[in-house]
Amino acid sequence: MDPEAAIRDYLAALDVAAEPLDLERRAELVAEIREHIDLALGEAGGRDEATVREVLGRLGSPDEIVAAEIGATFAADGGRSASERTGEVHRRQLSIETHALIWLTVGAVVLPFIGPAIGLWVAAGSRRWTLTQKRTAVLVFLVLSAIPFMFLVPAAIAGEFMWIVGSAGFMLPFVPLCGIVAAAYLVASSTLRLTVSRKT
Repeated sequence: MDPEAAIRDYLAALDVAAEPLDLERRAELVAEIREHIDLALGEAGGRDEATVREVLGRLGSPDEIVAAEIGATFAADGGRSASERTGEVHRRQLSIETHALIWLTVGAVVLPFIGPAIGLWVAAGSRRWTLTQKRTAVLVFLVLSAIPFMFLVPAAIAGEFMWIVGSAGFMLPFVPLCGIVAAAYLVASSTLRLTVSRKT
């Protein structure tokens, strides 16, 4: 069997076995094992079929990995029952990413410019989004925020206040759009990253 196909099949089986875990931890586990496989193959100095089989054999079956993960989670939770842990999950605060997306979307409507700026500040503390994703979201926000100012500032300097009040309404959608598009980019890029990591 093709060594790369064997790795893909192993990770796909791991993803299926990890279904009992929450979605975020499931994706993290698959990514961690993928990284471990790449590191082990790099140390072995080859990616031939025999080396891949040996590395995957040392890892154990996907079911064993998930069982160990669930066991570690259970131990960390002090042996509480599943219903108790589920109740705690429901009571747990929203994640950093969710807070950031709320500020970028709802905040963009309620507090134009300020809401998205807070959302991007919150997003800076996320471990799930990469530095490139965060910087691109900031760039999207700045570019879309600049569009209204490019029209309004010169008009204000020229004293065209009636034009601003009467005719500049077509620019109003750009105000909340700057945060909403940044949020859409973060969600779409994260989904694409997760899809690619599962396929590779």
